[in-house]
Parts: sequence; C-alpha cells; structure tokens
Amino acid sequence: MNTVLALLLSAAVINVVVSQEDPTESLAGVYDLTPADFDKVVNGGKHALVEFYAPWCGHCKHLTPEYKKLGEAVAKDPKLKNSVVVAKVNADDHKEIGEKFGVRGFPTIKFFGRGKPTTSPEDYQGGRTSEAFLGYLHEKVAADKGFARIGSLDTLARDFLAAADKTGAAAALKTAAEKLDEASRAAGMLYSKFAEKAATKGGEFFKTETARLERLLESGKVGANKAAEISQKLSVLTAFSPDDEEEDEATKEKLSAAEE
Repeated sequence: MNTVLALLLSAAVINVVVSQEDPTESLAGVYDLTPADFDKVVNGGKHALVEFYAPWCGHCKHLTPEYKKLGEAVAKDPKLKNSVVVAKVNADDHKEIGEKFGVRGFPTIKFFGRGKPTTSPEDYQGGRTSEAFLGYLHEKVAADKGFARIGSLDTLARDFLAAADKTGAAAALKTAAEKLDEASRAAGMLYSKFAEKAATKGGEFFKTETARLERLLESGKVGANKAAEISQKLSVLTAFSPDDEEEDEATKEKLSAAEE
C-alpha cells in the first residue's frame, strides 16, 4: 500500500514539474524582448502576440509549456512565420514596458495588429493553450490577408495573369487605378506598378518580389512606417497569386480544425 502511495505521489510531483517551466527560458520561435529591441520587433509590420510575465508567477510557469508549443508551431508554418511574431517580456525586470501597455497582472497577453498603432494593442481574452493561440492567430491572419486589396482591381489582376498581351493588361490596370478615389489610389497604383514590372520581367517577378519584401520584414531592420508600407505591398501582391483561392481554402480548414 505504501509503495502504491509513493508511486502516486511521485507521479504527481513529476506532473507538476513537467507542467511548470521557467518563463525566462529561451523558446524556439519566441522572441525575448527588452526595452532595447521591443519597438524593432513589434513594429506594425507583422501581427504580434506578446506575453508579459514575471518569473515568480505560477500562472506564467504553467503557461510556458503551451507558449513553447506555440513558438514551435509558428516556426514550422511558413505562412504564420511570415505574418506573425510571437514574443514574451519579463515585465518584472522591465517594468517600464509593462507600464507602457497597462499591464496590471501576470501573465498578460496582448495582440498588436499589423499596420495598426503599437500604442493600442488588443487584450487577448482567449484560451491559454497552444491550440487556442494558433486558432486565434490563423483567424487574425486570414481576416487581414487582403487588407490593401481592391475588389475591382483583383479582377483585373487575374485577367493580367491570364492575358497573352501583358503590356495591354498592365495598361488596363493603370487606367482603373487612376480612376480610384484618393483613399484607395495609393494601393491601386501598387497593382499598376507590379503589373508593369511583371510585364517586363516575367511572371516570376511576383514570387521574387514577395520573397524580397518578406526578407526585409524578417530582418527587423525597418522602422514601423517602412514595415507598414512593406505589408501593404505584400497584401497587394497576393492578388497576383494564382494559388490565392487555394490558400484561402487551406486557411479555412485550419480554422475549422482549431475550432473543433
């Protein structure tokens, strides 16, 4: 009887140890931010999910294994990796960051939307599991994917991809873009610019330009304004992807799986 009890107690202790980890531990796919680099990483160029923790906080210790799974999952998913930053901040050591964003308890998790002011993040109110975090991020990325897209020009972009006369199709895009109202014209002219370059350089331009811009974002060397500009360009470039509809279906399937 004593042996059985000892084994049960041992198993309970092991379970507690496994389910609680040091929040200060470096996690794959998760940035450890300080005042020196916070604004460089959370700059509006990508969506950012940030945990504000204290090393002594029990709830933070329980969250660490799930955050670890989240970082690994994002690192393995090319689409999420190119669209999302997962990070954590020791807000006990760096109180100024916590105070800046109104952190009152631990852990506090905030979402910084791509292209939105980093001074006004959303409070994350969802579940504290890696699956819940992933579902939330997939939803945000899916909703935001075409933020700079314009329906009428999307149609002309598809026409461009199918056209034998690329120069003429690019000219049609430019004419349509010039007729847009002032609020939409900047994004519209990106359609025209990309079509003209593809007409000259060939269809591979869209892939190479997308890769170039994604590398710039991932470098962390661009400021908030430049990051937002790059994100707008990447959004418009998705209109020229022949796999766009297939990607949307794949995203829907991931969201459905996360909800289940």
